[in-house]
Formats: sequence, C-alpha cells, structure tokens
Amino acid sequence: MPHRRRAHRRWRGRNPALRWDLQKLALRARGERDAYDVAHSQFWCDAEDGVRLAGTRLGADRDTAIVIAHGFMAYRTKPRWRVLAEGLAQRFTVYTFDMRGHGQSAGACTGGEKELKDVHAVVSYARSRGHDRVVTVGGSLGGIAVIGEAAAYHDVDAMIAISSPAEWATSDSKMVRRMTWLFTSSVGRAIARRVMGTTIDLAWGNPLPPADLIGSISPIPVLIIHGADDHFFPTTDAELLHTRAGEPKRLLIIPGFGHAEDGFTPAFVEQLAGEVEALVAAAPSR
Repeated sequence: MPHRRRAHRRWRGRNPALRWDLQKLALRARGERDAYDVAHSQFWCDAEDGVRLAGTRLGADRDTAIVIAHGFMAYRTKPRWRVLAEGLAQRFTVYTFDMRGHGQSAGACTGGEKELKDVHAVVSYARSRGHDRVVTVGGSLGGIAVIGEAAAYHDVDAMIAISSPAEWATSDSKMVRRMTWLFTSSVGRAIARRVMGTTIDLAWGNPLPPADLIGSISPIPVLIIHGADDHFFPTTDAELLHTRAGEPKRLLIIPGFGHAEDGFTPAFVEQLAGEVEALVAAAPSR
C-alpha cells in the first residue's frame, strides 16, 4: 500500500493540469443543475428503499411525459444526455434524473439490480404531476433499469430500451472488461468515484437478467433499439430481448449507431420522438 500512495502523489504532482481537468470533470458529474437551454426546474424524490434522487423536469406541461434513465458513469447533464432530454422536451414533458450513486443522487450504483427502484420513483413522481401517459427511455444501465421497472410495476404506457444487454456477463468485449474492472477493483471504484462522481456498491444479489424479465411487460408496448456498431454488447442481445418480449414490440437496429449516448444526435432524437408517439398510440387504455 505505501508504494501505491507514493505513486499516486508522484502522479498528482507531475501533472497538475490533468489533475485540474479531472477535478472539473468530477464537479460537473456531481451536477450542473442549470445546464439546460430549455425551460426546466429541479425536483427531488425518494426510491422505495430510501435513496434520495435528484432530477430535472424539462419542457412545457404536456399529456405525455418521458422518464429518461442514463447509463453507467453518466449523469443527467452529461452533454449527449442533454441532447436527448432537450430534444424530447420539444414535444413531451421530460423527467431526467441521476440514478443512485451518480451525479447529485445518493446511494450507490448496483449495476442493474436496484436501479429499477429509481425509475419507479421518477415514474411515480411524473404520474403525480397529472400526465396522461408516461413512457420510460433508458440507455445501457438505464435500459436494464427500465426493463426491470416495467416488468415489476406495470405502471408505464410504453418502454424503450437502448443498448441494453440481454444476459449477465455474456459479452467479452474490451469495454465490458473495463467496466467489470471498475466494479471489481478497488482502484477502479476509486477512479469512478473521484473522476466521474460514481459510487459503486459491490453487493450483488444475482437478479434475473433483462431477457428473463422482458416477457412479462406485455401488453405494454416495447421498443428495443440497438446500434449496429455497439462496442459493448452485440446486436444478438437486442434480438434476444425482442424475441423474448411479448406483443406489441418492435426491434430497431440502427447502422452507424454506437453504444447508447454515442448515437444521441438531433436526428436520432427526432426519430425517437416519432417512435414515442407511435408507441403511445398503441398503448392500452388505463
């Protein structure tokens, strides 16, 4: 341990500019509350296990609300997630939030086991604001969370999962190996906490994977979106999720689209808004 501390001190002293950049990144990850260019307001709510969640409501008061769940080591004001939230807010009321262990929210990231509780808390908050329809949109870790939430609570009108894995630990991609190292290594967890403001919980209760949950979401409409160039999970994960899902369902494999936020361009957001409207039209009445 002493030699690690010495090495850390040498690194910090040798590269003060990089240290300052990392400090700025960590501060940004912990919440630029007003980093939006559309009308917005901050909100707080609590997951059923008591974790305090920070969020932002964007856009005018509309009939349909969208709840956005970000990916691992992201946060609600991260630039590409801002593009998604601000774009969708042109046509819907958007509720975007920091999942547990990320940004301004309390708790610790569980890698997909408990994040469904966070989504449920924000869905419930949106419902309490009087919206007729609530649609969840999640990317990567957020995709796992929205699948789990819709399967457990059946309280949404449609669910969209982007770049979600189907099974646990079946991908051996370079990026998945890096992510696994961040979770399982003490050095990795320290980097996640200090650089990205992400707190990780090592406990794992071995929950059912998304592929085993998605079939119980029906008759809620499901849209599975995956990038043909995803460098985390292969398109076969999306195909498996689609196969296991009940009707109504749709699979969209997008050429040139990477992993989750990598593909969040204004053009994609416009396409996604159209998909949301189609899903809401197909949703069963409540």
